[in-house]
Amino acid sequence: MRASARLFNIAGMFSVSQKPTGHQSGRRIFAAALVALSAWAACASAPALASKARPSVYEATLEEQNQKTPELATEELKALMAKGSAILFDARPAEEFAIAHIPGSLVLDEKQLGRFTQSFPDRNVSIVVYSNGPYCERARLRSEELLRLGYTRISRYQLGLPVWRALGNTAETSLQGFRQVARDSNTFIVDARSRAEYAAGTVPGAQAILAGEVSKAEKDRRLRFLDHSTRVIVFANTAVDARAVADELTRNAYSNASYFGGAYAELKRAKFFTERKPSASDLDDLTK
Repeated sequence: MRASARLFNIAGMFSVSQKPTGHQSGRRIFAAALVALSAWAACASAPALASKARPSVYEATLEEQNQKTPELATEELKALMAKGSAILFDARPAEEFAIAHIPGSLVLDEKQLGRFTQSFPDRNVSIVVYSNGPYCERARLRSEELLRLGYTRISRYQLGLPVWRALGNTAETSLQGFRQVARDSNTFIVDARSRAEYAAGTVPGAQAILAGEVSKAEKDRRLRFLDHSTRVIVFANTAVDARAVADELTRNAYSNASYFGGAYAELKRAKFFTERKPSASDLDDLTK
């Protein structure tokens, strides 16, 4: 409703069936004028207030010039993924995807474009492409190549994996990625299984941290000297259990945390490490 129409409606609320006299008339007219003026001012200022509203960091995009495919904000991407209404593709090389990627995404490197139309024949399917952040060209290049292939509903999460993680979201690591970095001295491995399973044998060097323990682990020896940018990979008996701890690490500012998207049994079957029992000191610290 326009401000002028609201003004007349509010003023009409103060009409009476009998004609007021003297001070009654003056008070009623004055009251009606005040209310109407206040309502008009509120209506008039609403657009100005709305125009000053600034998006949160979760609603922001780069808004680059001359875009051939539209951008999505982080909140928009999460909503699409929650509904399952779009296919999310990682435009980075397969090796990078294996180490860490947005959960639920599929790898789409340059080598796979030739087979893409066979795997996804529907040209109207909703597709989102991301890569290594605002300055990475891969998402833009791959999305434009998909346009040339005839796909009509292409968008980009141009902020990419680095901003996704910086905004408190975790990543997933595949078996191949776990194998790649497990022996790297800069990788910190977390065992999120039960204490008894951890004591029976685990990945060499892994520390036991369960859901709800991250703050405690920061105070004892498990995370005390760990740089918050250190790569952290969590595994458990299920991906759900591992993700719970990885999410908690991310919420505690460990922005390079990810979880293994399988089970510990899969890691053992891959035979790229020899299972070891944790040291006595590691077990003693868990009981303190």
